[in-house]
Amino acid sequence: MIDIKKLRENSQPYQESAVRRGVEVDIEELLKLDRDRAELIQKSETLRSQLKIDGKPTEEELEALKVKKKEYESISKNLDKITSKYHDILSQVPNLLANDTPDGDENNNREERRWGKTELQFEARDHVELGEINNLFDFEAGAKVSGAKFYFTKDKMLRLWQAIELFAQNIVRKEGFEMMGVPHMVNYDVASGTGYMPRGEENQNYIDSDQKLVLIATSEIPITGYHKDDVLDLAEPKLYAGLSPSYRLEAGAYGKFSKGLYRTHQFEKLEMYVFCHPDQSNNWLQKIVEIEEKICQELNIPYRVVRIAAGDMSTPAYEKYDLEYFSPAEKDYRELTSCSNCTDFQARNLNIRYRTENGKLDYVHTLNGTTVVSSRMTIAILENYQQVDGTVKIPEVLQKYYGAEVL
Repeated sequence: MIDIKKLRENSQPYQESAVRRGVEVDIEELLKLDRDRAELIQKSETLRSQLKIDGKPTEEELEALKVKKKEYESISKNLDKITSKYHDILSQVPNLLANDTPDGDENNNREERRWGKTELQFEARDHVELGEINNLFDFEAGAKVSGAKFYFTKDKMLRLWQAIELFAQNIVRKEGFEMMGVPHMVNYDVASGTGYMPRGEENQNYIDSDQKLVLIATSEIPITGYHKDDVLDLAEPKLYAGLSPSYRLEAGAYGKFSKGLYRTHQFEKLEMYVFCHPDQSNNWLQKIVEIEEKICQELNIPYRVVRIAAGDMSTPAYEKYDLEYFSPAEKDYRELTSCSNCTDFQARNLNIRYRTENGKLDYVHTLNGTTVVSSRMTIAILENYQQVDGTVKIPEVLQKYYGAEVL
């Protein structure tokens, strides 16, 4: 949620952010509701104070009280109605955008730099064919048991993911992140507060409406909720690394690249998460990108870093970067990890604060970044480490975790 005080002072940057993202929100209506709400609150409080009298009221006073009570009830009912509309529109206003954010949709994401190149000297197979050759996963059985885009992971593939996972955990631990297991379901307040319950086709959630619980799309969601209503000591930033399954409907993904493991309804992910002082969030975003790059470099996976365009950003994100691995089979770059600075947007929703030097309470900044994902990082390794006969080498840094040099 954005700061309504700043919106009142200058609505133009918020309107521009919405337009550039392709978000339809009536900010003028929001400001009108804000003014009407403030006026009704004042009237309501004035009337409520007049409903209190000392001693036994006279008949005239009783009649006057009845009139005021009806007026108070009418204003309260109208206030509730306006407040509901106000919060509904306020929740739709996206975060501001960082300077130099590219305009446009995903086709306008801006390449920042590249690292590495494929070493294959033959026509590469894609990960689906490599999976068949090496008996790595079973989509047919997954569809039989659960439906399309679910799958079983076989022994060698599971071992590869566990090796990646342990390797990545060691890196983030050395960077000061505390490992954390998380609940796989969250309540509506937490899901909404983190910005993961959008409307329409962008909704990616499996929802249990009876219990008002949501299966998580990333551990970012429960980790944000971990400090809901807390006042944090930010002498040092709070750094967490959440390991969890991720569940996504992939609604609205029609036409997007979705071959094999690349876009599925369930996968596992190790996510970095930061709660920090507002002055530190820009630096922490670059630090998260640096860690993501370090992982790819140690695995010797060719990649590029792209700055995400306004129309391809989620509502909470202020600035966002993706790392894309190079697929020698597709001869193109595909998304591997992402990271975002959400500034105080999520913290304001979930009331996560810190105490400033002058003793006042203010909202922390939150950031998230993918460390590794069970689907896409395994694709990147399979396709870049394949041999001409279809076997797959294990990256040198993973061999001690996997227990062999070849898959």
